Amino acid sequence: MEMLEIERELAGPASAEALAKYDRQLVELNTRLKGALAEGLPPDEYAKCEGFDEVITLARKLLRIQVRGKVL
Repeated sequence: MEMLEIERELAGPASAEALAKYDRQLVELNTRLKGALAEGLPPDEYAKCEGFDEVITLARKLLRIQVRGKVL
């Protein structure tokens, strides 16, 4: 349900604000992730987290595609 709500926000009249909000959350998440990786994690935790950087980048790109798709 939450994904549908996000999709509605991104397609609505305040799509730019919604994009900024979700993009900011993803940037903050990426900052926290990089901080945790830099501080050092146990090997099993590091293995779980090291691919999240790419996932966050992909999520940010998908947000932009969603908003652009509304405009096109």
